[in-house]
Amino acid sequence: MKNLDPLHHISIIESRGTNCAWVRIRYDDKQFQESFPFRRYGSKEAAIAAAIKRRDEEGRRIYGEHWPFTKFSPRKVSPLNSSGEIGVSYSESDHAWVATWQENVDGRRRQRNAYFSIAKYGDKKARTMAVQRRRAEVEKNRIGSPAQARA
Repeated sequence: MKNLDPLHHISIIESRGTNCAWVRIRYDDKQFQESFPFRRYGSKEAAIAAAIKRRDEEGRRIYGEHWPFTKFSPRKVSPLNSSGEIGVSYSESDHAWVATWQENVDGRRRQRNAYFSIAKYGDKKARTMAVQRRRAEVEKNRIGSPAQARA
């Protein structure tokens, strides 16, 4: 299990005119947000403590028994997703399975695609190849991955 940042779902805002701890939780159709101004609570530390207490109360209400670790649950696959795999889709116009991922190119994020023809590989093999390519590219481009450290 990953260690949670003590301030997950809490932003500390310190700028002209705004000094507060901001709690924001969104999950499906439920949400909660509230500001905890340092001045109202007497200090930054007191405001953060109040924000943590309220965040935990609301987190349990919104997420239920899975709080606080739902932050690390996998992304949901859209019901419109034809492959069942995030970043892999079927292209009718190309009659191919397409793997899509983001890549860092000269400090900028760029979308990349790889097409796997059903005519060339067959439906099942083309989809499998697209899923494998997507997973490999996501891992390669993950911040802190061994592959990225070598780049």
